[in-house]
Amino acid sequence: MHLLQMAGVASKRVGGLVLEDGRRKQFLIPLVRVYVDKKWELFDLESSGLDPELPILIWRQDSSWLLDVEGGGNSSISFSISSVTRSALREAQSLSAHTDLFNSGLYNLPIAEQNLFKGILLLPIGALVVVFLRVIIGLKCSGTFMPILIATSFIQTELLNGVIGFLLIVSTGLVIRSYLSRLNLLLVSRISAVVILVVGIITLFTIIAFRFGLTDALTITFFPMVIMAWTIERMSILWEEEGGKEVLVQGGGSLFVAVIAYLMMDNALIRHWAFNFLGVHALIMAAVLLMGQYTGYRLFELRRFKPMADY
Repeated sequence: MHLLQMAGVASKRVGGLVLEDGRRKQFLIPLVRVYVDKKWELFDLESSGLDPELPILIWRQDSSWLLDVEGGGNSSISFSISSVTRSALREAQSLSAHTDLFNSGLYNLPIAEQNLFKGILLLPIGALVVVFLRVIIGLKCSGTFMPILIATSFIQTELLNGVIGFLLIVSTGLVIRSYLSRLNLLLVSRISAVVILVVGIITLFTIIAFRFGLTDALTITFFPMVIMAWTIERMSILWEEEGGKEVLVQGGGSLFVAVIAYLMMDNALIRHWAFNFLGVHALIMAAVLLMGQYTGYRLFELRRFKPMADY
């Protein structure tokens, strides 16, 4: 900014908020506004650039402090961001605002809790995908609902970074877990060691990614570490009992189901339905119960009848 002022270019330091839907406990980022080509441009002081798809709200400018407190200590302030659709829904809520029976919707919760429920209400979507792919299609997975949690992590890490991080963590964990099997540990100790191992692997990969400037890879810290530890443990036992082929089948099936669940859960229209129309979850429950009564052949099991088609 001193160089810009010496060059006669108008500039000022401001604090901005990245308007990304569903974020909680966000803080202002330091930005510089520069007057270039007869308009003000924003530049980030800490990263290489700003995401053009995410708008920036200038919250503070020409002020050295965001919060002034007298007679107190350890003060802090954070922001929660939520994108809300206001049309007929808003009118319906305003009409029922004076009725105690209807004045208890999700939109009456604080924004931080609304963002929390936006993630929680996506879990039934993932459960529906898992039930369909396992009961009707017949895919094999490592764990019942582990793909749902992995898909939830993909929402935070983005798909490509999540898939690469998942493969790196699981493959590295399996190699080191093979050494732990030689120590003849009890189950509780072995699982605890694998949890510590997963924490160490994620920490190591994060440091390496930061050293090489791979900032997108830092998001692998969003992976559920206990679930990753159980995944590594189950795959290791499966390797010892069934062989590497079965590990690839179930591990690949889990990753495929997680990707499909992510694509469904990350869809903007589905996220809108899941949060604004809670009756959709009753339909999901009905579909799950209906598929739960299916006792016929799964689609992948029909391959056994292929020789009969030759006659």
